[in-house]
Amino acid sequence: MRYVYSEILKPPSHLHSFVRGIQCVGGRFTLTKHDCCFVEGNQAFIGCIFADFADLLFARLYCYVPQTLASMSMGRAVVLCVLWCTAAATQEAFVNSIPVPYPPRQDLYEFNWTVEHWETMFLYNKQREAGTPVIIDSLTGAYSKRTYNGSTKSCELADMTEEEIGQVTTADGYHRRTTLINKQFPGPTIIVWKGAQVAIHVTNKLIQEGVSIHWHGITQQNTPWMDGVGSVSQCPINPGEGFTYRFIASEGGTHWWHAHLGTFRTDGLYGALIVLEDDNSLEAPLPVFGEEFVMLVHDWQREDSQETYLRVEWEATRFSHGYGDINTCRTRLDQADGTDIGPVHFTSGLINGKGRSYDDNDNAENRFVPLEKFSVVGNKTYRFRVISAAMVFPFRVSVDQHELTLVATDGNMIREQRAESFIINTGERYDFYITTNQPAGNYWIRADTIELHEDGDAVTRQHHTEAILHYEEAPDVEPTSQRKSCTDDNDNCTVVNCPFRQYGDASIECLPVHELRSPVNQSVPIPESADRFEEHFINFHFAGSDKNPGQRSSVNGHRFVPPSSPPQVTGDEGLMPCTDELCGGEKYCDCSYHVTITPGNVVQMVLYNMGSGAGLAGTAHPVHIHGHHFYVLDMGFPEYESNGRYKSQNPDIDCGTSDRCNMKRWLDQAWEGGNKPGLNLLDPPQKDTVIVPVGGYVVVRFTADNPGWWFVHCHIEIHQVEGMAMMIREGTDGQMNPPPPGFPTCGEFDWSSEEFERAKKGYSSFWSHTLSVAAGGGIGAAVGFIVGLALGIICCTLVRP
Repeated sequence: MRYVYSEILKPPSHLHSFVRGIQCVGGRFTLTKHDCCFVEGNQAFIGCIFADFADLLFARLYCYVPQTLASMSMGRAVVLCVLWCTAAATQEAFVNSIPVPYPPRQDLYEFNWTVEHWETMFLYNKQREAGTPVIIDSLTGAYSKRTYNGSTKSCELADMTEEEIGQVTTADGYHRRTTLINKQFPGPTIIVWKGAQVAIHVTNKLIQEGVSIHWHGITQQNTPWMDGVGSVSQCPINPGEGFTYRFIASEGGTHWWHAHLGTFRTDGLYGALIVLEDDNSLEAPLPVFGEEFVMLVHDWQREDSQETYLRVEWEATRFSHGYGDINTCRTRLDQADGTDIGPVHFTSGLINGKGRSYDDNDNAENRFVPLEKFSVVGNKTYRFRVISAAMVFPFRVSVDQHELTLVATDGNMIREQRAESFIINTGERYDFYITTNQPAGNYWIRADTIELHEDGDAVTRQHHTEAILHYEEAPDVEPTSQRKSCTDDNDNCTVVNCPFRQYGDASIECLPVHELRSPVNQSVPIPESADRFEEHFINFHFAGSDKNPGQRSSVNGHRFVPPSSPPQVTGDEGLMPCTDELCGGEKYCDCSYHVTITPGNVVQMVLYNMGSGAGLAGTAHPVHIHGHHFYVLDMGFPEYESNGRYKSQNPDIDCGTSDRCNMKRWLDQAWEGGNKPGLNLLDPPQKDTVIVPVGGYVVVRFTADNPGWWFVHCHIEIHQVEGMAMMIREGTDGQMNPPPPGFPTCGEFDWSSEEFERAKKGYSSFWSHTLSVAAGGGIGAAVGFIVGLALGIICCTLVRP
């Protein structure tokens, strides 16, 4: 096998001698003065040093070697070996993650981006503007490119150079269409200092789709038209068009950017956005970090996102093993409390765009696809900034044999929380650090799904993806480590951010997100008077109409219809209204649903997940509120059976006899006006995305200090596109900053037959009349008519005040 030391150019320390003069090329040996054979016992390692001296590549050999080989003079060894490895053209087994670089402080950071389709497992020829598929040999790991032989009129395989291999976007090793920024997967990482202006010039080179980019975690104070939500804050950027985003990096911490129109995020249109700030505000400063790493986790489907979405919308996911496979049918995936985990089957997981898929026996289907590697040295502390760009699945993140210390969520600092692992839902971010205090070696970094595998009857193997924590003092081999076993004897088996109250396994302690604490006492907004407080109950669940009782993503029974023109630009003229006739009572309806809040008020939202489409058939929903970071004051969970399985929804909210339970209130009316007992008003965590448990609720609060139209939605992309979304209208149009001059507009166009007839005549009607005059009264009459008209225009111009 081959391993890359991209950060250093030296033989590994555990090899005690080397012999110059042997090179491994295509499975054969040649002599060269540039390459070294490192020898240990009865094994030899060939290291190929490339011309740019960037990589040191090792191929393992099983050799018939005299014991005196280690003492032989350099350049004179003759070794009879049997090669056990790949040919020269193989990809690195692990690819080093690049630590977060701290850029210089400046007032403006500018970036140029191009959006275009791309293919995984393809080699692109820039000169010819063409691509060819890449194949990885399942036995040797050798990379080959498909070629066409014109003389024999046949397709063949050709070897690839290391440079060509480095250009391939591998993902999980399968061919798939993607949508990328600057051909990068994940997309470019933006790193800026807090308070700076950020300018991103986006050019859409897609053929037929519009795009928009959202800056997740940036509140866009005074710049709501830069929020990047297509059809809400801006018109889509059409094919061939350019658009420049400008905003202030006002919120420090770990954020991210992603497409916010359709399902492009699932196809790879996302990346990290890191806003650096000094730690002076913390009561207890953070440790000195050896390095900082960005880690983006993502569930990955074999087909592109549009096909996945159509399959869900048509309720055809049960056939996703293969439409023509009449012997196999997909069963639902449950999480530990017995509720549904999502509408699609898990295929692969990626960390920083790299991963492997596994069969039902947990065997890697393409074991030579590279994984992300984080290189560390012993006895140092390293920070990881973890971002979930997932389409559906939550991930439980852990590092084998290393305790995690969580320090931030959604860019907001929290009091240090030790944990064995944490669960991250799509849209969320968590920062943690580890200390490299274990024996030098290689350890799995795990991102496991939290479902019960397929049958739902017992806790069996979860799906997973992984990266590698590599101690530089250790050989570069695949880990054999095991995750910490949680038993009653362990002092810390805490899992942070569970979407349920207990794991079922009594040795695991769930710590819900509202029990995290801010490192400093927060200025939680308290209303000055009752009329400056407003409370909204918003139900994120699946609802069906009387005509269609099937489950449909909705908010308070409304399936969101995007406006025909963005209200941030054109006001409410493009909205599909939610009329009483259409949506009154608890009717299920399709409209551009929104609630209005008053600037200056303290706003408390009770996000809940109850009624039809909840219960065992429901899914926990990660809800993102644009334009604000909110305080998480409390969470309410459903009632459970003794084994941790869902029993009934939380009784705090009064659904009464309503099946759909939309726009309800507290059962205890004394809790109205912000008086619910148990609210943490002293040191609650701040977030912008929070998980709403099935049958439960979350209480969040913020001050309405950012006028604009703000999107609120489930961050499971399929749910959001299907309609689990709404808008907040914060203030009147006159209280919102108007968009800059020349800002694009769009919307519907309709006209009457009479208007069409008039337009069709246009200016030609004037000349037709003139010619008819000329034909009837001679050329003099026509000239006289034109001269008279011209004099009239001149006179009117002269006498104009």
